[in-house]
Amino acid sequence: MPSHSIKTEYLPEQRISRTESSPQKKTGNGFRIAANGSEPRETVTSPKAQSGTPEQAWIRERTLDELRTIIRAIQLGVTDDWELTDLVFYARHPELKGKPLTSDKKHLLDEWNSISALMVHPTLNEIKDVTGAIDLNELGNNTLEFLAAVENSSTNRIDAGSLRGYTTKYDNLIASAVEWCPGLSPAILKSLLAQESAFNPRVINTYGYAGIAQFGRPAAKEVGLHVGVAGSSSDERLDPAKAIPGAARLLNLKAKRLGSTAFAKYGQPTGVEFWKFVTAAYNGGEGTVSVAMGHAYRKGLTAARNQGLVGREAVSFARKYASNWENLKVGGMNSPLGRAASRYFPSIAIQKYHEIGNYPTQIVARASGNFR
Repeated sequence: MPSHSIKTEYLPEQRISRTESSPQKKTGNGFRIAANGSEPRETVTSPKAQSGTPEQAWIRERTLDELRTIIRAIQLGVTDDWELTDLVFYARHPELKGKPLTSDKKHLLDEWNSISALMVHPTLNEIKDVTGAIDLNELGNNTLEFLAAVENSSTNRIDAGSLRGYTTKYDNLIASAVEWCPGLSPAILKSLLAQESAFNPRVINTYGYAGIAQFGRPAAKEVGLHVGVAGSSSDERLDPAKAIPGAARLLNLKAKRLGSTAFAKYGQPTGVEFWKFVTAAYNGGEGTVSVAMGHAYRKGLTAARNQGLVGREAVSFARKYASNWENLKVGGMNSPLGRAASRYFPSIAIQKYHEIGNYPTQIVARASGNFR
């Protein structure tokens, strides 16, 4: 990373100009929108690269350096999501400083969007959770407290809340695995594994989901796990050393996809709400979560108009409404989540409504000490 001062090199007036023809400069998750309204491309990483090639190791180390830079910048008072994203983007591409990033440079737009969705926003959410700060600008007033809070977030939270009664056998794996998903706390990942399998690495359910993270075949292949003959020694879903990092990579993919679709369209969850939506997608698919958020957004618009709100105020109300997980559950099978479950799981809709609805709530509650 460059050694120059953040305050002198990344002033707001030095940011790249926004896409001129885009009708919307900024969405709820900080995304740049290309002129044609297209969404960022998925970056496909081969299983070989995910398993630890020198290039992949370099990328992971660069990611850690960039996350440290973001945290230092926040501590110095830089809390604007676009400015933080520019900070990382320009460090990678110093030759682009002062040049407009237009729709014909789609690969660069995609990279900027990826930094925003996968690094900056999860980091801001995590720091808010750890410090309890509503206004992040206040964090610069007490360096020691800030650094202590960040340190606690990466070391102690794996034993947070109701997780103290669970096995510590996989704690080192979990602590290392969260590097694959920027902003993910070890406590959330550990709670997810407790929810999925109670830390049984050999369990295979009646639907064929296997291992400590309960991967199906498609998801396992997506994150680079070899399945082969289910339940055999070649099935990497049954190897915690492979499956736990795989779970973090899958959460990363879910966060990225939601960020470029549902969060951009319907509202950006913050704090623990962010992880409720992402873990719900781990369980029920990002399609289910996206459809549910769409129903909630429209429900929020109706409620806003009934209160006399119009224009931006109505949209802001609807986005906030759709970004609260509990609002997606209100109304049983007529709720936003109930309707989404009926669409994607018609034969077991009621079961999936309850399962997907309770899944993220229980994960967060277990990590925070409120699980019963």
